[in-house]
Amino acid sequence: MREIGCVASVEGDAAVVAMPGSSNCERCGICLMAQEGREFLLLARNAAGASPGDTVEVEVEAGRVVAAAFAVYMVPVIATIGGFIVGNAITGGAPDSRLPIIMAVVCLVASFGIVWAYDLKLRRSERRQAVVTRVLTAEEVELEKKQVRPVRFGG
Repeated sequence: MREIGCVASVEGDAAVVAMPGSSNCERCGICLMAQEGREFLLLARNAAGASPGDTVEVEVEAGRVVAAAFAVYMVPVIATIGGFIVGNAITGGAPDSRLPIIMAVVCLVASFGIVWAYDLKLRRSERRQAVVTRVLTAEEVELEKKQVRPVRFGG
């Protein structure tokens, strides 16, 4: 995902970039703070050597989003099916046993805790997954301002 923003400050190899909020930013979750939906602050690795006040291009790895989506959607499904299979194996497939359903629900609830803990770990350890890829020239900034952005309906 590529975004355009303005460097607010630089410290070491990190830059704090202010960006206007977009529909992609609302779901991403790597920003430091949002100011009433107007602007997001993002901590990014300053690979381009940008200075405060520079308009920059920021790249956020799409792979992180796919991994997070897998964790959120598939881990609970796999845990629920696994819990049912284990419960069924314990009871020997008895048709009147409630243990498989109970095990499936317990594993589902446990998987939500696992996904929550994984999310906390990612937010702490991988805060700087965005990279400032380049500093934009004045002409590129003007072109970005003039570009027509597509409108998304229903989502």
